[in-house]
Amino acid sequence: MSTSFKKSDKELLDARNAIFKEYGIPGLERNGYVKSPFKSSWFGQYDTNIRGYSYELCRLADNGELHLVNATMVKGDKWIKINLNIFQLGEKLESLDQLGDCEGINFHLPPHDSTSMRLRNDDYKGPPLFHMMFSPEYKLGNVGSESSFEKEVRKLADLVGKDMANIRSFERRWHELHRPRTTDVEGNVI
Repeated sequence: MSTSFKKSDKELLDARNAIFKEYGIPGLERNGYVKSPFKSSWFGQYDTNIRGYSYELCRLADNGELHLVNATMVKGDKWIKINLNIFQLGEKLESLDQLGDCEGINFHLPPHDSTSMRLRNDDYKGPPLFHMMFSPEYKLGNVGSESSFEKEVRKLADLVGKDMANIRSFERRWHELHRPRTTDVEGNVI
């Protein structure tokens, strides 16, 4: 009698959420990222609208750029979707705390969403076929047993941890592909 091994959508969601909390956030924090101060940002609360978790972290670069990292994990999906976007703020801020009274939603709406780079997806050079077949991605692969599930979790945790610890390389790649839009602190184009 054969039994098929299957993890529930909730178990897969919880595993991806735990991976990002334990490996992704500390790597970003070591690179100067903090929980987004915007009133409208989510940080690990379960969102019934998307049926999953989302995190928004940001940092203020020395040159006045605002770097935003968004991570989203949705029930029924195997991905951790991590996006990076960078903006040039029109006014100099001394601290990210100055953004605490701002909504921040405009940073995620058009035309800004066109410069959002999904890590391990939008940042590759060359034919996409090679990347789709051979490059690592933020996804829990197919599993047939508890041990293969644990192996996939370890592999994803290692990739997320290494990439978030090396987020500066993704920031450089973002700058190769895009130019930061100049905005005010609310995300309105100047």
